[in-house]
Amino acid sequence: MKPLSALLPLCAALLWAETAQAADAITLTLGGRIKEFFAVADQDQKPGEDLNTVAMFNDVRISAEGKTALDNGISIRSYVRAFAVGREAVDVDEAYVDVVTTFGRLRMGEKAGVNASTIGDPIPEAFLTVDDELIGDGLRPRTGIVLRDAFTFKRFTGNALGVSYQTPDFLGIKAGVAYHPTPTPAIGTFDRRLGPHDALDVTAGYDGDFAGGTYRVAGGYFHLASRTGGTLAGSGDGVEAWNMSAGATYGGWEIGTGYMRVIPENGTTESDWIVGILYGIGPFQISADYKVASRRVSRVSTARERVDRGTLQAAYKLGPGISVGLGGFYVTQRDSTGTAWDSGGVLSGLKIGF
Repeated sequence: MKPLSALLPLCAALLWAETAQAADAITLTLGGRIKEFFAVADQDQKPGEDLNTVAMFNDVRISAEGKTALDNGISIRSYVRAFAVGREAVDVDEAYVDVVTTFGRLRMGEKAGVNASTIGDPIPEAFLTVDDELIGDGLRPRTGIVLRDAFTFKRFTGNALGVSYQTPDFLGIKAGVAYHPTPTPAIGTFDRRLGPHDALDVTAGYDGDFAGGTYRVAGGYFHLASRTGGTLAGSGDGVEAWNMSAGATYGGWEIGTGYMRVIPENGTTESDWIVGILYGIGPFQISADYKVASRRVSRVSTARERVDRGTLQAAYKLGPGISVGLGGFYVTQRDSTGTAWDSGGVLSGLKIGF
């Protein structure tokens, strides 16, 4: 629990900006979001299981942002976002400071690395976002495959404490590097034996345009050192990974794809890919996407687990920051024995951002 300590980066940035003679007045903005979802699903069950067919989810967060521009051209931004519903072990979602100059952006604090900020959502979705992993959260898992943040390096570090640098945009090209001493919220120790450490994220991307549309490509490399000092040929708990993302827009259409290759030291190598397409006209949007993820069960086994998921979504924008949506999904989880577990359902919801 750390609601007060999370505000320290914001206060420190504002005080430092004041002593550096801000050219613009320091501004403080409050914001947040409320998301409410309702879902109904039918799942294959084991003998003796009695899975509920109905579920509700909500995501309520509040944020505070302070920013100013100094008389030397440097801009300072500090941001804190906290869970407003106290069901989490950690109250604060993000808390970081940005220092932006003509040479790029330096970021320090609790925030996902440059890979997540560069790629964002790998595919376009009419209603859900990369933060809304409702389907994976709601279904009973039959494999060890990770579906949340499956296509960016945020899946390994979350918003752990770290520092990152991103270059300014040059002819559409941007690159960055992020470092997290540890991928967990734990702080205050130098003992590497306590857990995996030294997470490094290197990412680059390019945004361009053509007649009537735009396109983007991005990719990155990630390395997490093992607490046991193992190597990729050993049995440590470190991880290597790389990913790619690409997309394009034309008129009211948008298409995107993403790929992630995860190479843990324990031998459970995983490959994930996704493709999605969206069409929007006025306040209405509709999208379809398909995801496949597979992993080895262990280093010594040739058996693999696999998840296939297809989703259809539609959304309507009621007003600025307010939208309603409806979606349907079908999922097949194939466990290490080859048994398939099928699930399907629908979800609806309301999103309000302010």
